[in-house]
Amino acid sequence: MDESVKLARDKRIKKELTRIKKSLKEVPKDKLTAAEGLIHRAAFLRIELEDLEEDINCHGSTELFQNGPDAMPITRVRASAQQHNTVVKNYTTVCRQLADLIPNVPQTPKETPQPDAFQKILARVK
Repeated sequence: MDESVKLARDKRIKKELTRIKKSLKEVPKDKLTAAEGLIHRAAFLRIELEDLEEDINCHGSTELFQNGPDAMPITRVRASAQQHNTVVKNYTTVCRQLADLIPNVPQTPKETPQPDAFQKILARVK
């Protein structure tokens, strides 16, 4: 991999790490420390997905394949599309594990707003 491409990719991963950590600010410090590997994995997988999606957008998800000079060409799924499917599953699993770390804060039911004068008139018309 070209050095400038690697640096750009590392920068994107660091930016994603920051975004993930910001979204996990409510997680207790001890759990966050234990999940550090998951956080790094999620950031890497997200950037990997973006790169695979860019490749699929440029080259498509299928390609023609001919097994020998006399064989009929067939359409097959490109390796990047297969890899994308695998990475999506892994990323989803990691994100679910990270989301489970966020403590459930009970939602306070919102008070139902009192109808204003116009809404009362409309209710009478029905």
